[in-house]
Amino acid sequence: MPRYCLFGDTVNTASRMESTGLPYRIHASRSTVEALLGLDEGYEVAVRGQTELKGKGIQETYWLVGKAGFPRPLPAPLPIKPGDPWRDLINQEIKAAFARARQGAAGPSSSEEAPAQP
Repeated sequence: MPRYCLFGDTVNTASRMESTGLPYRIHASRSTVEALLGLDEGYEVAVRGQTELKGKGIQETYWLVGKAGFPRPLPAPLPIKPGDPWRDLINQEIKAAFARARQGAAGPSSSEEAPAQP
């Protein structure tokens, strides 16, 4: 069961925003930014610039980059641009993260002895 549903033109807009976005970025339309800033809760946005959205024309779009008072660090976006082969970069990053997780979960190898307890 989905947690949310999109209907009508919202589906097309969401699809176009996703397909023109970048990894580790939250791509937002002008109406979304206006709604977020209207909440006056400290959302921080940066202008991405003019973006061609198929069937919608060229529109000013934005990146949601943070929120005032949010204590956790956000992952740094990869240094890629539209048209770059970012999927390869993401796959490499995911594989490296899994390798690090496996190393951490494995603990000391069986050839190593645990230190003697006093």
